Formats: sequence, structure tokens, C-alpha cells
Amino acid sequence: MNIKNLAAMIVAAFLAANAAFGQTVTITGNVNALTSAQISLGCGPDLWNIQRTGSTTVTSGTLAVGNTVTVQCASTDAMKIPGGNAQKKEGVQ
Repeated sequence: MNIKNLAAMIVAAFLAANAAFGQTVTITGNVNALTSAQISLGCGPDLWNIQRTGSTTVTSGTLAVGNTVTVQCASTDAMKIPGGNAQKKEGVQ
């Protein structure tokens, strides 16, 4: 096995381990929408869609539409939509 293959295998193993053990993110914002499967938080102009899994926890606030909460979840469970909150507000008016 040559050095390039070994280096590629080490990098692949590191990336797989990082994905498996994952990073967590903490997001604070206003609850725009709430279902049993997903939480939508508005943070400034951005919208975060967070999948509700066993690792998703509300660390502060009461989870209800209109309330401000802090949610901690796996980074793979959160999707940021830049400008999505601003677009949602414009559509409501």
C-alpha cells in the first residue's frame, strides 16, 4: 500500500467518524412552526428547520409557536435557509 492510499484511507475514516459521532449546534430563535417531526426557528433574517430526533433538546424556553427558545441538536438535523425568515415575513404581510 502506498502513502497516497494510506492518507486517503485515514482522511476517509476521519470524515466517517466525524459524521458518525457528529457535531452539535445550538440555535436560539422564535418558533415559526412546530410539528411532531420538525421545529422551524426564525433567527434574524434566517430560518432554521430542525428535525426532531432523540438528540434534539430544548435547553431554554417553552416550545410553542411565537416563543423564543434555544434548541440543541446534531448538526445533521439542522438546515439553515439564509434569508428564509425575511421571505416568510414578507409573504405574511
